Amino acid sequence: MALFDKLPPEIQQAALGAAGFFPTAVLARVLWHNRLVRMGQRHFWGRELWWEVPAAVFCAITGGGLASYMGLDPMASHAVVGVVGWLGPRGIEVLLAKVIERYVPESKKGK
Repeated sequence: MALFDKLPPEIQQAALGAAGFFPTAVLARVLWHNRLVRMGQRHFWGRELWWEVPAAVFCAITGGGLASYMGLDPMASHAVVGVVGWLGPRGIEVLLAKVIERYVPESKKGK
């Protein structure tokens, strides 16, 4: 922990926050993985399971940042991380594409 103590306080707080949301994101990604297993699209112990770990890290950081931006309490923050974890990177991409399609004027899209 000596190296961790030498980091700036802002980085320490962000790392602790992401670590706190990581179990929620992992649970959401495992539930998503299990859904695909039940649909016959994956094997439970297949190599795809390993890709859920970086996806969970991404979802924990993204969901935690979004919850922080919205000023939510801890329980609501975990709910946001769970939703982001369930959507995953591809779901977030599709959601952002739909938001951009709806709210960004045509003149701004190509730039």
